[in-house]
Amino acid sequence: MVKYPTVNISELRRIVDGLLEYVEKVHGPEFRFEDDYYWDLNSGVMYDTEKEITKVDEVGSLGDSWEFLFNMRDENMKEQGPALMLTHVAPLLRYIGEKDADRQAQLERKSK
Repeated sequence: MVKYPTVNISELRRIVDGLLEYVEKVHGPEFRFEDDYYWDLNSGVMYDTEKEITKVDEVGSLGDSWEFLFNMRDENMKEQGPALMLTHVAPLLRYIGEKDADRQAQLERKSK
């Protein structure tokens, strides 16, 4: 594995689009969140694994993230700093991925 990879944005877009197509195929056009708040780390600690995390004191909201993103659609997207809005996409994708992984694990247990 490359220690500091260079990510091709077009390839990342294609991969994420494929993953979302899968989720839509399995769950339909909407995904209901059963939770809203989650613990978050600021980027000063998140990417420095040599620092010890003594407490997590930031809380994020999936609902707020979705609202921020939803309000940026169409013409607002390019005017209001879309790069920072990527920080709101990440927790939504993570939640969907974790919930789908839980669903798959439950299906596997039932089939045994």
